[in-house]
Amino acid sequence: MNTTLTHSDDLETADTTSSWVLRSVPFGIFLIIASVIGFLASFSLSAEKYEKLANPDVVLSCDLNPFFSCGSVMEHAEAELLGFPNQLMGIAAFVFPLLLGVLILSGTRLPRWVMVGLNIGLACGVALVMFLFYVSIYKIGVGCPWCIIVWTVTIPMFMAVTARNLLTGAFGRKAAGNAVARVLAKENIVLSVLWLLIILACIVVQFWAFFSNLF
Repeated sequence: MNTTLTHSDDLETADTTSSWVLRSVPFGIFLIIASVIGFLASFSLSAEKYEKLANPDVVLSCDLNPFFSCGSVMEHAEAELLGFPNQLMGIAAFVFPLLLGVLILSGTRLPRWVMVGLNIGLACGVALVMFLFYVSIYKIGVGCPWCIIVWTVTIPMFMAVTARNLLTGAFGRKAAGNAVARVLAKENIVLSVLWLLIILACIVVQFWAFFSNLF
């Protein structure tokens, strides 16, 4: 008995091997690895948070120097946007793509609404990541090492899932048939790296007093 679910089969093209996001094995493995990294970073940050609450004077493992310190960022209101530590959102949020990664790796075809829902969730995650990036680097003036790891996995996940949804027609036939959109989707790795390099450049420029001493 075939229990797999269809996902825009009529829009699957013959060139599914032209992009890694359309192949179940690499895409599923990517979602699993990225989700595990994000989950562990969020969990570690959460553990550090409660350690900080128990002992405000403790030096956390992620307190590397005055420029990169989780403890310093935790002291600001933006660390609890919804009234509880942001890292708890990360712990919960990474479970969903982890589960979907396992299902995709097993060969299960997921319904369109599931993948679109994942895309919307990751879009919200990226928006939050960019907001926290701005607040952390430019307002607070301190980089949170565990947070940076979360940023590093969230952005490529968003780009990869968006690319897969566009190429499989989850966003509709018009979007799937747009030549420019398809080219950008197939270059999701390049775009992700470029995005992360821009963030890295911003951090280096903002904390140049620290990085200049490394040379």
